[in-house]
Amino acid sequence: MNFTEDSLDEQEFVDFGTVQPGPFGDSNPMNDLVVGFGVFSVLFAIAFVAVIGFIVFVAVRNYKAGKNAGLDPFTLQTELAVRAAKSQMLAPRQSREQRLAELEDLLARRVITSEEHQQARMKILTED
Repeated sequence: MNFTEDSLDEQEFVDFGTVQPGPFGDSNPMNDLVVGFGVFSVLFAIAFVAVIGFIVFVAVRNYKAGKNAGLDPFTLQTELAVRAAKSQMLAPRQSREQRLAELEDLLARRVITSEEHQQARMKILTED
């Protein structure tokens, strides 16, 4: 079938009607996408500023807490690691003989009474 200008004039055109506008006015989906992207951008910017503000708030609060505790906030992690390494909790456990010898030394220097010595000695001897 060969189409010419005459045949186009003779053809019947079908009117599909007009596209009704959407609930927000314009019916163009690209406009809805642009509006949606704008709303998302504003919400993202607000959330981003809120997160940055929270990070700054926490940093300032930690800085002040470290200063009030007498620690240098810039070397806080290293200072705490050194304190933990020197603590009794991380020190190797003394043998039973070492603990008994220390107990005898405390009794000899009269730091503890003989009753406290007996109680501590029983405790050491009954531990695993």
